[in-house]
Parts: sequence; C-alpha cells; structure tokens
Amino acid sequence: MTLLSGVRALALSTAAMIVAVPAGAETLRAYIGTYTTDPSAPRPTGRGEGIYVANVDSVTGAISNVKLAAKDLSPSWIAVSADKKFLYAVNEIASYGPNKSGSVTAFAVGADGGLKKLNTVDSGGSIPCYISFDPSGKFVLVANYTGGTFSVIRLKPDGSLGETTDIVKPEGPMAVYQSTERPPGMMGSTEPHGSRGHMILPDPSGQYVVGADAGRDQIFVWKLNAGTGKLTQVSVTKTLAGSAPRHFVFSRDGKKMYQLFEQTSRLGVYDFKDGKLTMVGKTVSALPDGYAGGNTGSELLISNDGKNLYFANRLQDSIAVFSIAADGSAKRIANVHTEGDTPRSFTLSPDNKFIYSLNQNADNITAFAIGANGVPKFTGKYLPLGTPAIMVFTK
Repeated sequence: MTLLSGVRALALSTAAMIVAVPAGAETLRAYIGTYTTDPSAPRPTGRGEGIYVANVDSVTGAISNVKLAAKDLSPSWIAVSADKKFLYAVNEIASYGPNKSGSVTAFAVGADGGLKKLNTVDSGGSIPCYISFDPSGKFVLVANYTGGTFSVIRLKPDGSLGETTDIVKPEGPMAVYQSTERPPGMMGSTEPHGSRGHMILPDPSGQYVVGADAGRDQIFVWKLNAGTGKLTQVSVTKTLAGSAPRHFVFSRDGKKMYQLFEQTSRLGVYDFKDGKLTMVGKTVSALPDGYAGGNTGSELLISNDGKNLYFANRLQDSIAVFSIAADGSAKRIANVHTEGDTPRSFTLSPDNKFIYSLNQNADNITAFAIGANGVPKFTGKYLPLGTPAIMVFTK
C-alpha cells in the first residue's frame, strides 16, 4: 500500500468509527474541500481526492460518516447557495484550458448530500483561492491568487456557471513602505509584488464588494452592477508593504472591518463607511508575547455574537483568540494550539459551539469546544483526512 492510499484508507475507516451519535443530538451536514494532486504538476501537491460530505454531531462536535461526494481537482474553497441546492468550488490549479488558468466547478446537491457535476469554467486567472456570492445570488465572485485577478461569473437558472462578466486585474505603480510593525523573524517583504487576489466578499449591507490583494498590499472596494455584472472601483486602501492583506471579516453592523495580514501575523481594525476604509489605531499581533519564530496567518472568523475573532497562525500553529470591545477594538486574549500543523482555515459550527481547524500538512481536522469566554478547548476528537482546506456547513 502506498503512503497516499494509506492516508485515504485511514481517513475513511477512522471517520466511520470516530464516535457514535448520541440520542437526541442533531446531525449536521458539512462539505470538506481538499487539496489533490494536479496531473500537470511535476510532483504530488495534495493527498485528498476532492470534496467530501460528512455528518457532524451537534452535541459532541465529532465528524463521522465521511464520504467522497465528488472527485475534483484541488477544491480549496467552496460556497453553497442560499437554498442549499448548489455548491461551487474553485479549483486551485494553473492548468485549465488554453490559458493555463484555474477553474470553477458547479455541482447540484442531492437530498442525500451527493454532488452531481453541472459544469466547469475558467476562473479568470491561475490558482483561484476564494469564492463567494453577490447579494442577489446571480453571480459568484472569485479571487485568483497567482493570476492576480478578481472575477465575476454569472449563474444560470439551472445553477450552472455562465459567462464571465468581469475580470479586474489591479495595475499601476506601487509605493514601498517600511513596516515598523514587523517583529524580528517575521515573514514579509518590503519589495513590491504583482497582484495576488486572496479574498472577495460583499459587505453586510450588500452595497459594496471588497477584495484583498495580498501581492500589492491593497484592499479594494467596488460596486457591482447587478445587471451587467461589472465592478466599478469606489476606493483603494494601501496597507504596509509586505503585510499581505489576506482574509477579512465585518462586524455584524458592517461598520468595522477586521483584516488579517498574512505575512506580519497581525490584525488590523478599520472603520467602514460609504465604501471607504479608515484604519483605527495600530495593528495587533496574533502571536504569543516573545515569540520570534517564523509564521504566516491564514484564516479569520468572527463569532456569531460578534464578541470574538479567531485568527489562524501557521508554523506557530495556533488559534489566536481576540476579544472585541464595545468600541470595536480587538485584544488578543489567548493562543490555543491547533493540534496539527499548518491550519489552512477554520470553520465555526452554526450554533457557535465548536471551531474546527483544517490542518493542511497534518492531514487532519481537529475539533474544539468554545468556552463562555470565547476561548476554544480541544475536544480530543479529530478526523484524519488528506490535506484538508475548507469545511462548510449546510444544515
């Protein structure tokens, strides 16, 4: 048996017996996207096989009955339609079609959780890494990392992917800023980069679309024309060079935006008004006091009640927990080990009782119960699964 087949067999056999569902517990459904091996890559790039569907116990937080729902190339980010009938995945590759681009795949969701492929289209740039919906549900929005673009793709009435209505590729000169907030040993560079689209998402009001460009150290705000599917720039905010704005979240009222800076492992707080961002105070470290090793941030989540933020540290491998004050400021209150290395993303359960760490290089997903103070505690439950990337609940 090869190492790869061994990981797959262990994942599925262990998943089936990880825990029995206690009487009275609600069974939730979740989809898990994994990194796979790209046939065009010179060496293996992932140990998953595509998108898995699983049951999650609402009482214990344990994941069980994991099944491969669809074989797909590196579905590293997925989004499910509001009516739960369709699932869309970016394929984080650079080998699709004549443009050697990434791709997006649409699936119909069956009553049993199975996935039926509808179609695949060009993502508008190589290595797509994020997908979300516009407020109307008529388009998907895609961030292409290596391609350095943000694209808009129209959805057809049958749920399949239609035409690409817009592709934005930021251009022009970039200033180089020296960061005084990067501690010794931290990652990052003061050299200018080409664009690296890392996230695109509407604000809570639905009036604007925000995109984080980790290569140019810029955050863009656009308006989306619901008819044409075209993006019109409203503002652009420069961040410290080499900080790499990656993922962000909004406060529940949409007046504050919290930005994770990947390369400096810091959190920024912005006021958000009329499509413009204004930084409030200085950025805050997501690392324990005195830590001087290398690290990059990956994921940022906000609790349902808006009182806590969860920031993923890779290399230091922790869940950094921030409390949010009444004025919107954030303070780090804890760092909890992820029980696996290289957390690619986190997922909160719908009831906010559990947080899951998808530990890419550890080939596992670990479950944590969230305490009354917002700090997670490891439940002792984990799911072996090859190179997990993203987990999304559907019920």
